[in-house]
Amino acid sequence: MSIEILENGTAILRTDQDPAVNRVKGWSRYWLGVDLGQSQDYTALTILLDECLPEWGRGHNQILGPRRRTVVHADKFKGVSYPDIVAHVLRTMSNEKLRGKVRLIVDGSGLGRVVSDLLTDASVPHTAIQMVAGQNWARKGRYVNVGKTLLLENLSVMFATGDLSFVADLPLRQDILHELETFQLEMTAAGNQIITQGKVGTHHGDLAISLAIAAFASEYLKPGVIGSHRLEGYY
Repeated sequence: MSIEILENGTAILRTDQDPAVNRVKGWSRYWLGVDLGQSQDYTALTILLDECLPEWGRGHNQILGPRRRTVVHADKFKGVSYPDIVAHVLRTMSNEKLRGKVRLIVDGSGLGRVVSDLLTDASVPHTAIQMVAGQNWARKGRYVNVGKTLLLENLSVMFATGDLSFVADLPLRQDILHELETFQLEMTAAGNQIITQGKVGTHHGDLAISLAIAAFASEYLKPGVIGSHRLEGYY
């Protein structure tokens, strides 16, 4: 008996139609995070594989196995127009492995709104993350306002607990790790924690942000569930 991944990413464990089996459904889906840059800056894409597969427990019972999230792809480029970025994102989403199983998360801050609008005009479902002050998040339509501190703390916790890992031999793994090292947690005079970013060599944080928004979405924006939370510093 084997795992079958349906077109929508639902994972089922085949039972050969045994009526005595107690079945459960898991999932195998992807989160595509896109950090958008101006023409002279890098645009970065990161793909997370998010899996929680059914397995056999005692007797005829199926149970959900451990949830695993893995960075399976990372890419960055610059000198590309916004329409070309949208075309590249659409080609990525149409990949045979991702088609019908991928959720698109874009950086909707600043000029990212332009790409979000282009995606909307093209009827491409997506969520636009806007990084703001505070440590909470709030959703309104396709926009989700997220405190940058929460965004990066979530990523740090996921790595520290082993909930997030890299696929073996990911080409840009070291670039991502170096970018993450440029982020620092500082305390303001008012006693608030904020995230600041330095710069190490040629690393600007593009890949790290694309990974952070994908990881945040996988943790907080589960498919079919829309949350509403008060966001500090957002009005």
